[in-house]
Amino acid sequence: CSNRATAVGAFSSRDVVCTKILYNYVDQGLLDIHNYDLPEKLKRNTKLHRVRKNKKKLGRSIEERSKEISERNEFGHWECDLVLGHKTKDDEVLLTLSERMSREFLILRIPDKTSVSVMQAFKELQRQYSEHWNDI
Repeated sequence: CSNRATAVGAFSSRDVVCTKILYNYVDQGLLDIHNYDLPEKLKRNTKLHRVRKNKKKLGRSIEERSKEISERNEFGHWECDLVLGHKTKDDEVLLTLSERMSREFLILRIPDKTSVSVMQAFKELQRQYSEHWNDI
């Protein structure tokens, strides 16, 4: 449209908008035509931007935690997360632990993202800390 309008002299090049803006005007109802009047627009393959909610409920939501934990007044409330690399099968996985009040941060390398590996890491941490506290 824009190239033809410029070529025949119907509009100057500074008065012509790009195709995307023209299609946005149609979507917003600023022009007196509809999408079905533009067969080329219907053929365009544009990415759909949609917000997708998580399909799985993996435990309780972080919004459900008690008010005391959110206020960060009490030591001992930890948050845990997994950090994945490029999501390949043999890529490394990091288990991160963050204490809410002190913001102490621990990072552990684990072999994979399975619950067995995560629980092994927790058991190892528990063993190390219990040995440490027994020595004191």
